[in-house]
Amino acid sequence: MEDLQIFDTFAINSKIRETYKVSFINDFDSLKSLVEKGKLVAVIDKKIAKLFPALSEILSSSRKVEIECNEQNKTIDYCQEVIRRLIEQNTRKDDTLIAIGGGITQDIVAFVSSILYRGVDWKFYPTTLLAQCDSCIGSKSSINFDQFKNLIGTFNPPSQIFINPLFLDTLSESEIRSGIGEMLHYFFTEGIDIADQISEQYESLLHDRSRLLYFIKNSLRIKKQVIEIDEFDTGYRHIFNYGHTFGHAIETITEYQIPHGQAVSIGMDIANYISLKLGMQEMESFQRCHTILRKNIPPFSLNQNNINEYLSALSRDKKNKDNRLGCILSKGPGKVEKMFLPMDDVLKQYLLDYSKEYTRSV
Repeated sequence: MEDLQIFDTFAINSKIRETYKVSFINDFDSLKSLVEKGKLVAVIDKKIAKLFPALSEILSSSRKVEIECNEQNKTIDYCQEVIRRLIEQNTRKDDTLIAIGGGITQDIVAFVSSILYRGVDWKFYPTTLLAQCDSCIGSKSSINFDQFKNLIGTFNPPSQIFINPLFLDTLSESEIRSGIGEMLHYFFTEGIDIADQISEQYESLLHDRSRLLYFIKNSLRIKKQVIEIDEFDTGYRHIFNYGHTFGHAIETITEYQIPHGQAVSIGMDIANYISLKLGMQEMESFQRCHTILRKNIPPFSLNQNNINEYLSALSRDKKNKDNRLGCILSKGPGKVEKMFLPMDDVLKQYLLDYSKEYTRSV
């Protein structure tokens, strides 16, 4: 076997694994090498298995579990089903699970591998832009419980991550927009320069997926700097909840009809608007960020028909304290901070005013 055709590699320092490596590749030689070594069980998103016959051919001699990846299956019950199927494949403690798919595949495999035999090694081939630019590093796994999003989880990074940009060519425009939203939230926590670049290239990024690699690497660079300081999300890492508190609630009330990263884009815009109203951010700064974000914001509005449902979804956020909403607000690009807001009529009016002034109705 020839050396892997890796054109960039970096390591993440971790208290769990000491280090784990991220390798950017442009072929499947690494997977072939793992199959030849044996002792692996592939857990692959069914859609990816259909889109890439070459993967099925590579994995034909190995044990394999295909899974249905959707938000409804990110549950304890479905994880139990995956465990049953892994046991049927004679999975042992010294085997390695190879996860091939997006963030939901990652969440399921990371969670399962952390509890099966009290811990089984796993490696990850992220296939979506969201997973490549964000979730593949950072150790977190999260699954849903009843109506609560990401309530249960563990910290369990893969021992190795292989990022292949070829997967991006299979994604829909909606999936690319979703990944762009997640990258923007990292870029805004650092400043505005890279966010400006992504805005300038926005339309071309939707069609020329090769341009995304630069932004993926910068997104991971920013995340790496923070998670190496606060791997277990006890303080500093909370800045990455920017846009997510408001975005998760949008996902909930729309039953995930709005893709995650685009919901986060709306969430950042809402956070900036509330920051403006509280005197934390200047209008010029808000407008500059809004000009970038609005390119990635789909039709959506809060109104008297759904505002109470939205506030109810916000009230269930796991970052809340007492009757106060835990969220990240902004004093401008690169200056975000954690705040707790009263869940009162003032917040309700801010949300309605924002939607009236800055969103497009469905």
